[in-house]
Amino acid sequence: MRTPILIGALLGIVTAVYAQHAEDLPAGPIRDRHQLMEGIGKHAKVIGDALKAGNFSPVGEAAGKIETSAVKVPLLFPKGSTDPKSRAKPEIWDNWKKFEELAKQLHANAGELARTAKGGGDVKARANDLFATCKSCHDDFRKPEEKK
Repeated sequence: MRTPILIGALLGIVTAVYAQHAEDLPAGPIRDRHQLMEGIGKHAKVIGDALKAGNFSPVGEAAGKIETSAVKVPLLFPKGSTDPKSRAKPEIWDNWKKFEELAKQLHANAGELARTAKGGGDVKARANDLFATCKSCHDDFRKPEEKK
């Protein structure tokens, strides 16, 4: 089960690149959602690093922070909030119901991971569920990073 570890490592790299891009975005929901996603990515990296190290103690707190952030995701994608520098695809608004469902799934999966990490259970499986939700949303609704 290396998938959570690999996804966690990938999220860490993406987060670092993503942070440099934030100041180029217009103020308002586009920059706000970028910063929110950056925070989610940092917490996902904590989870991935913890899984890789075999030390699950920071997982519960990081997952709890993702759970709290996930409820804000749909609020930061008002219709028409596009910008050429944003990686948000127009498919978000074309398929709003699916986008909203994935945000709810992120919230639920993060909460389940937080509870599992604090109470015992299969932390790796719950982390895998969380990372799969992130990947699904990114695959459908986020433009690939431009190579420079």
